[in-house]
Amino acid sequence: MRPSPRLRAALAAAVIVPLVLTATACAPDADSSSDDGAASGDTVVVDSVYGEVTVPAAPERVAAISYDTPWQVMSLDLPVVAAIDYTQWIDGYTEDQQAYIADAAKVGSYGEVNFEALAGAAPDVIVGDAYEVDEATFTRLSEIAPTVIVGGDERGDWQSITEDLATALGAHDTWEEAKASYEARRDEVKEQYADVIAANTWANFSLGNEVGQFSIQLPSGSTGNLVVNEMGLTYGDGIPQDTDDGAGYVSLPLEQIGTVLDGVTVGLTYENPDGSKMPGIQDVIDSSLFQQLEIAKTDRVYGLVSNVTDYRTAEEWIDELVAKVLEPLSQ
Repeated sequence: MRPSPRLRAALAAAVIVPLVLTATACAPDADSSSDDGAASGDTVVVDSVYGEVTVPAAPERVAAISYDTPWQVMSLDLPVVAAIDYTQWIDGYTEDQQAYIADAAKVGSYGEVNFEALAGAAPDVIVGDAYEVDEATFTRLSEIAPTVIVGGDERGDWQSITEDLATALGAHDTWEEAKASYEARRDEVKEQYADVIAANTWANFSLGNEVGQFSIQLPSGSTGNLVVNEMGLTYGDGIPQDTDDGAGYVSLPLEQIGTVLDGVTVGLTYENPDGSKMPGIQDVIDSSLFQQLEIAKTDRVYGLVSNVTDYRTAEEWIDELVAKVLEPLSQ
């Protein structure tokens, strides 16, 4: 079952795409330049999932049509003129994110681009990810404007995905600044709270694909990658490390939650900016099986708002982790 967009937001789900991205910018044309200061009309050629694409060196009207892509473009300090309609999920986003897309044209819903509306927005470049844009759709999009589809090694590979977007949009300097800031903060926190990190066993859980299930972020997922690989938080022994289907998370029957989360001393999950949790997550927490877990009995279940899609949101997630989890546990 393919997760709904709202579920994906909660899961920060990561799915390996069937194509391996080769996207790094080719050398600019002789008369072109990249990043800041490019003259109007200059172009560069980039490689993306579906081949080479000639794009403006300094695009001014960016359409971001995949679910995570607007937030990744936002992290590059570029506006978007078009995005899908986020109305039904908007409460899960911060005020800054809501303001960012407030004036963008709504060009369809998750997985269903409205090509006529997109053309009406007159983008000079269209960006998206390969999980949601197949080659046939890419061809139709390319009739509207140059289209760059990125993918990374897997859905949760936000490091590569954002670098490829930055290259395509002439914003690599901004990406490098965000990367450097994130890495400095990550290393600072890992050193400062090394004892708390090492003293606990962690899990990042959420609602499942269906009622009566729960899910665990895998190290290949957007948030799981941050938890396990970047922050070095040790997952419980019962938590799967990967699956054959390439998903960045695994959804399991609630009856297995005792086994999967056995020995876990800190549970991380997702919450909305107002502090509420999605009903499906709250149902998992309220279940009698969950209430028998050590993390429920010790009240060590923490909701974080940040949806990790890029270096800036990853740094925000770490800041939340410090304020809500690491600092209180260090007392």
